[in-house]
Amino acid sequence: MKDFDFGYFGTGDEGYAQYMTAFERNFSTDSTDSFTSDDTDCDADSCDSSEDDF
Repeated sequence: MKDFDFGYFGTGDEGYAQYMTAFERNFSTDSTDSFTSDDTDCDADSCDSSEDDF
Protein backbone atom coordinates (compact mmCIF):
# COMPACT_ATOMS: atom_id res chain seq x y z
CA MET A 1 0.00 0.00 0.00
CA LYS A 2 1.38 3.40 -0.90
CA ASP A 3 1.76 6.31 1.50
CA PHE A 4 -1.35 8.31 2.38
CA ASP A 5 -3.71 5.56 1.20
CA PHE A 6 -6.52 5.15 3.72
CA GLY A 7 -8.44 2.46 1.85
CA TYR A 8 -12.19 3.06 1.96
CA PHE A 9 -11.66 6.68 3.04
CA GLY A 10 -9.52 7.64 0.06
CA THR A 11 -6.02 9.00 -0.33
CA GLY A 12 -4.12 12.10 0.70
CA ASP A 13 -5.27 14.76 3.11
CA GLU A 14 -8.97 14.23 2.41
CA GLY A 15 -8.72 10.49 3.07
CA TYR A 16 -6.85 11.16 6.30
CA ALA A 17 -9.45 13.69 7.46
CA GLN A 18 -12.31 11.29 6.74
CA TYR A 19 -10.49 8.42 8.46
CA MET A 20 -9.79 10.47 11.59
CA THR A 21 -13.36 11.78 11.73
CA ALA A 22 -14.72 8.22 11.64
CA PHE A 23 -12.11 7.01 14.15
CA GLU A 24 -12.91 9.76 16.66
CA ARG A 25 -16.65 9.21 16.22
CA ASN A 26 -16.30 5.46 16.87
CA PHE A 27 -13.65 5.46 19.59
CA SER A 28 -14.19 8.72 21.45
CA THR A 29 -13.85 8.47 25.24
CA ASP A 30 -16.25 11.34 25.93
CA SER A 31 -19.15 9.52 24.35
CA THR A 32 -22.74 10.22 25.38
CA ASP A 33 -24.12 6.90 24.13
CA SER A 34 -26.86 5.19 26.10
CA PHE A 35 -24.55 2.37 27.24
CA THR A 36 -22.43 4.83 29.21
CA SER A 37 -24.73 5.40 32.13
CA ASP A 38 -24.23 7.33 35.36
CA ASP A 39 -26.07 4.55 37.22
CA THR A 40 -23.12 2.18 37.28
CA ASP A 41 -23.44 1.49 41.00
CA CYS A 42 -27.02 0.18 40.97
CA ASP A 43 -28.20 -3.31 40.19
CA ALA A 44 -31.27 -4.43 38.27
CA ASP A 45 -33.44 -4.65 41.39
CA SER A 46 -32.65 -1.23 42.87
CA CYS A 47 -32.69 1.03 39.78
CA ASP A 48 -35.65 2.40 37.93
CA SER A 49 -35.71 1.06 34.42
CA SER A 50 -37.29 2.64 31.40
CA GLU A 51 -38.11 -0.81 30.03
CA ASP A 52 -41.05 -2.89 31.17
CA ASP A 53 -40.30 -6.13 32.97
CA PHE A 54 -41.47 -9.16 31.02
